[in-house]
Amino acid sequence: MKNLISFFDRSKGQWISQRTTYELYSKNTSSLQSQMRIKSEVLPPESIVLASLNWGAIYRQVTHSSFYQDIDKYSNKFNLEFNNQLDNRKLLTLCTVTDPSLINFKTRYGSTTIDETYWFATNNLRLSTSIIKKFDTCVAVSFCSEIKV
Repeated sequence: MKNLISFFDRSKGQWISQRTTYELYSKNTSSLQSQMRIKSEVLPPESIVLASLNWGAIYRQVTHSSFYQDIDKYSNKFNLEFNNQLDNRKLLTLCTVTDPSLINFKTRYGSTTIDETYWFATNNLRLSTSIIKKFDTCVAVSFCSEIKV
């Protein structure tokens, strides 16, 4: 839990993001630059808001509920909940944290699985890769660099 909180604490602030995505089937490449703000908020004692992510019109909140997890049994794996402001859906994500600089997310939504890895190259540079699979077949990959401003 300590590494998980440390990772999101390091992530707080304003970031500029550059993401490049490659779709395998169509062989299309796209790039998107955006800005996001990450901050902490307060919830009831059994839940922890790890981060609130704000990309313009998109707002997501990442929470962890200790009620659903035996922390001593799985000290580096957590079930996180992502709340999406646009459609009020909640996605349950398996999160693995190996140290304060590296975090992995695995989200399953129907037949789609998204594997994401985020790591800090420096205190002001965060990198990530994503692999999107549909029916266990890779359909897209992406690389993202984020610079803290």
